[in-house]
Amino acid sequence: KLAYREFGFRKGGWSSQDKYPRQVADVNGDNRADIVGFANDGVYVSLGKTDGTFASHKLAYSQTFTFGKGGWSSQNKYPRQVADVNGDSRADIVGFANNGVYTANG
Repeated sequence: KLAYREFGFRKGGWSSQDKYPRQVADVNGDNRADIVGFANDGVYVSLGKTDGTFASHKLAYSQTFTFGKGGWSSQNKYPRQVADVNGDSRADIVGFANNGVYTANG
């Protein structure tokens, strides 16, 4: 079953998991998996729906953690993950940089 027509190599331009990683995590606390994509201009989120598909993606964060904003050029060298680090039941962004670990609360 095709659940969403974006975030793919041919559809959406997500040409590299290393440069533009995509992950799945619950970002809004509804106990459903959502798609998180790190694009060139920001972090996009597509919320999971009750029927197992995903809503249209929206820009959720544009300060850093992307290739174009902050130089996060490689998932291998500068990994970015999504996990609930502050206990609010929403996924946060965690980025491992040269000089330490950065977070952005979801």
